[in-house]
Amino acid sequence: MNSAYKIALLDFTTLWIDQFKYAPQSEELHAIPSPCILKTEYLTVFWQPFLLEPPRDLTIVEQVVGITLHPSAHIFYGTQYAGNMTAKFANTHLTLIQAWNDDDFSTLEQNLIAHLSQQKRLKRIPTIFIASTDDSTTIISLNNLTGEVVKEDLITGELITLANDLISFFNQLIVFY
Repeated sequence: MNSAYKIALLDFTTLWIDQFKYAPQSEELHAIPSPCILKTEYLTVFWQPFLLEPPRDLTIVEQVVGITLHPSAHIFYGTQYAGNMTAKFANTHLTLIQAWNDDDFSTLEQNLIAHLSQQKRLKRIPTIFIASTDDSTTIISLNNLTGEVVKEDLITGELITLANDLISFFNQLIVFY
């Protein structure tokens, strides 16, 4: 099953990258080193995903928070470095969160620790955020107990199931730039 999560992520990434004539570009990532960078022109960086061999994992997050993370969370964040990728799920525009380099991965780990620690304090179901939305109080997350992809209300903690797992979530995403 773990390899199926990885294949689904890489298939979506390939679809997303294929919409560009050369490669995705970013002004925000311009001055930030990354193995993803293909070339820089003026204040723009052109990039491609960088496959992590060996893959990374979120073991530090598990140790600090004291929980076991769903295997799909390790795959989602540990397979590749990339720029964030926009997509559409039903009527929701979202931005899939990806780590750009080692420093960004460390920041991601810290943010996941803070998010999961806050959920623990509030006695909420643990979730692992995977995407932001246009609404600053709503994120897309993995339900850590079930592996379902959910729309999470950060204020109320309400979880609305979008897909049974990461694979079916990726299969329903519409490439959008």
